[in-house]
Amino acid sequence: MYEKIKTKKQIDALVAIAYSIWNEHFSSMFDKQTLAKIIKVAQSKKTIVKQISDNYQYFFINQNNKRIGYFAYKIDEEQRELFLSKIYIQVDQRGKGIGRKVLQYLEGLCFEYNLSKMTLTVYHKNTNSIKAYENWGFLSLGMIDRKFDNGLIFEDVKMEKSFK
Repeated sequence: MYEKIKTKKQIDALVAIAYSIWNEHFSSMFDKQTLAKIIKVAQSKKTIVKQISDNYQYFFINQNNKRIGYFAYKIDEEQRELFLSKIYIQVDQRGKGIGRKVLQYLEGLCFEYNLSKMTLTVYHKNTNSIKAYENWGFLSLGMIDRKFDNGLIFEDVKMEKSFK
């Protein structure tokens, strides 16, 4: 079900999927120009390659031999934390428990690596995602500013699920 992203060809496919999902998902939250800037800085090939070199793990979510989404995380063993960087699923596949299965997989990694928590950030106007994370046991730790390399700044909600 999960396919680790390692090759240039996979990264190119990821950039295309990300572009499609982000344009659909965030089009009601941002104007086209701002959204293009966000995608360029957050989901570009350059950004993804850098994150992979910084030990982020990227995976496609596959179903019936079709790539229907992706997720990325980074484990900080010193802080005993898994940071969920992103999870995106194509619109026609949402609401089918796919995100929950990814989170269960990640929780399994937390237990395997003896991590005490999973954290994430989510755009504060992305209320459906915030509600979903709350339903999955995440608690809000409050607002933070997320700064992008191109000067954009967004307010995100930092969320955490503890495994103590």
